[in-house]
Amino acid sequence: MIKTIEKTIGCKDKKGIARGWVIKYDSKDRIKEIKSLFNPNDYKGSRPVYTDAQILIILKREKTKKI
Repeated sequence: MIKTIEKTIGCKDKKGIARGWVIKYDSKDRIKEIKSLFNPNDYKGSRPVYTDAQILIILKREKTKKI
């Protein structure tokens, strides 16, 4: 997933809106699910929305965590 995001970093929709990312964590504070949002301005959920650059940092950090 990291390589795919790196290849498409800065991706925008037809209206020029950059995508956002939402992360769901499990009870052990490990990433359970990642969702991309192509209209993050309309997102009304409680989780923070991350940019491409931010999600890459989070995923790389998660990859180096010990189980």
